[in-house]
Amino acid sequence: MGIAGLLRGSSRFAVVLALCVSTTGCLTMKSYVDPTLPVMSSTDLPKVRQPQPTTVLFEFKTKGNSNSRATSEMSGRVVAAVAQSGMFGQVSTAVTDPNGALLKITIDNVADSGGAVAKGVGTGLTLGLAGSLVTDNYICTATYIVQGKSYETTVHHALLSTIGNHSAPQGLTPMAPQEAMNQIVDQVVWHALAQLDKEYAFSVGSR
Repeated sequence: MGIAGLLRGSSRFAVVLALCVSTTGCLTMKSYVDPTLPVMSSTDLPKVRQPQPTTVLFEFKTKGNSNSRATSEMSGRVVAAVAQSGMFGQVSTAVTDPNGALLKITIDNVADSGGAVAKGVGTGLTLGLAGSLVTDNYICTATYIVQGKSYETTVHHALLSTIGNHSAPQGLTPMAPQEAMNQIVDQVVWHALAQLDKEYAFSVGSR
């Protein structure tokens, strides 16, 4: 998945674009995963005794609006995270059984792009001396539909980016934008599945 396509329309993409216009070259951008959401691995997920097949339907949104390009580029990572959870017998992306289970996942980038651009331009005009910190907030909504019942949960996460001469967030290690975004996708998907399990979403016909 290409990071440029993913960020198109997001605050971070707008910031980089503004900086490239206002300076002779792009300034350094470093990414950090917000530590508020506890890190979870696939092995931390609950075990389903009799994993059932499911179809994953994914959509990426930017401030509530569908982002087809990012949806296409991120879908592989989302489906892989679902499969790696080990909570389903088979994971597909096409509905073949109208009565089969559906897992709908939406990730919405709800960052304030206007404020991000303002920060970016300020950084650009000072040639990076001021620097800026931009936050992209993501809301993951996961809905599991099985045998006529629907279960839904949401997970919040954030991607922090420093641009120009700005100190790193305390205690965080810089990551490549692609690596950071991949981690965020994995985390929101796994946390969402764990929360759905607490609602006994996967107990229907599986345990």
